[in-house]
Amino acid sequence: MHMMFVDESGDPGYPKDGNWKTFGGSKIYTRLGLIIHGWRWKLWNEKIVALKQNRGLLWDSEIRGSDLKRGRKAFTGWEKARRELFSKDLATLIGRNANFTLIGIVIDKTKVDTTQKDQFVKPEIRSLELLLERFNLYLDRQQDKCGIVVLDPTKEDKDDNLRHFQSFLQSSSPHLIPLHIVEGTFFAKSHTSNMIQLSDFCCNLFFKEMAKSDSKPSSHEWKEIYNRFWRLNGRVAGISIKKWPEKAIIR
Repeated sequence: MHMMFVDESGDPGYPKDGNWKTFGGSKIYTRLGLIIHGWRWKLWNEKIVALKQNRGLLWDSEIRGSDLKRGRKAFTGWEKARRELFSKDLATLIGRNANFTLIGIVIDKTKVDTTQKDQFVKPEIRSLELLLERFNLYLDRQQDKCGIVVLDPTKEDKDDNLRHFQSFLQSSSPHLIPLHIVEGTFFAKSHTSNMIQLSDFCCNLFFKEMAKSDSKPSSHEWKEIYNRFWRLNGRVAGISIKKWPEKAIIR
């Protein structure tokens, strides 16, 4: 069975006055799934624990992209060069191992028609739907066609809504036929799951890449993990990196 560990970056809100120029939140919202087969999970869990211990972290230290960048929590006291080296090495470890597969969704909130139903307005809902569709398509192309989804829980009421929404999609969406995803969403707190931590790390890089201007060069870490985005007939765009909506609103 394939396991997809999911995390998100960015905030789901919109400017109350409609002015994106003065909005304090992010203009995009991203959700990323890191896929690994269940047979490979134990080996990679042990490798990540070993990596932490070799770099002076505790076995249960939590790797979060934002903490690594800012030198907080598990990385408190680490100088910038040490944090950058750890980030590059972790990206290389993920990017050069075919046991990992990535799928990412980008919601450009500036293009969303907010007069539509919540399913098409709330980025946390729409991104999950698009991610599930692509995970199901990925599973359909594998020898082992079964998979489960594991999310990092945030707020309990929102998690219940997402679980209910996934169950609804799995029973009604034409894009999930034949269905290969088992039951509903499972939850694992990031500090207890090394794979959720890797998903957070990759999603942080994914968000930065999608939010940057076209003139700014991509980071070394992004170039490494980009190798792990799933390809179908050689394609990444629209397959494992889905941007939505594709067109701006015409008012």
